[in-house]
Amino acid sequence: MCDKNIKFIALAVMLFIIVGAILPLVQSAPPVTQVQQFTDGYIIEGTPQELLKQNQDFTYNFFLYNISNGVAPPSTISCIFYMANSSGSVVLNKDVAEVGGYRSITIKGGNFSNVGHYPFGVKCNSSTLGGATVGYFEVTPNGLELTEGRAIADIGLLIILLVFLIGCVVIFMESENLLARVGSLGLGYLLLIAINFIAWNMASDFLLSAPFVAGMFRILFFVLIIGAFPLLIGAFAWYVIMLFKIKEIERLMTKGMSQDEAEKRQGRKYK
Repeated sequence: MCDKNIKFIALAVMLFIIVGAILPLVQSAPPVTQVQQFTDGYIIEGTPQELLKQNQDFTYNFFLYNISNGVAPPSTISCIFYMANSSGSVVLNKDVAEVGGYRSITIKGGNFSNVGHYPFGVKCNSSTLGGATVGYFEVTPNGLELTEGRAIADIGLLIILLVFLIGCVVIFMESENLLARVGSLGLGYLLLIAINFIAWNMASDFLLSAPFVAGMFRILFFVLIIGAFPLLIGAFAWYVIMLFKIKEIERLMTKGMSQDEAEKRQGRKYK
């Protein structure tokens, strides 16, 4: 009973640590900063914020037109695209060409090697007029928005799986039925794999400042997957051995030995 309580407390503590660590990190995105526009010059209109997938190429498009009359300037107008990393260092400085009436630049996925925010700016100038705008790209491991709703859904699923895992631990420790114990052991191991997989994805999505946590869960997940094969073989072998012991108990009982004495000779009770 003491061992059961210790395992239950350990699982509960792990759950509270995960919940407490993730929820504060799920925040709304910071506002986009827009450079003040003047009454004379160029307007640059593009998507002010993009949610991108880590290490994936992305094409940024924008329109350029004169603020005074809305007419697109000649394609010879020079436009330059800048992008910085999370520390503010400029990692990309490139001319932007016109393509079919709009400007377009493709950013290679290698420039998005880390998750986080990537500030960018576009500046267009002629000999007499100019215009600029700034924004940022938000890079996540899977290109999905990190919302509080997703965190709550993931944590809810994690809680359900943990409850089932605790139930398997209780059955394994309390039941004297051989089949029930073997079944609870196998199901508990599968639940542990599922819990670790969810924790890995949650850490990848929400613990952006601590990638080592996701890496730890990733390694543990593959270790559990590899360990499942010898575990299944061992559980099957243990089940067969227990069946032979039960048969031996029954044989001893047919020879007049009491059930308690027969079970004592085999080391413990089996039902």
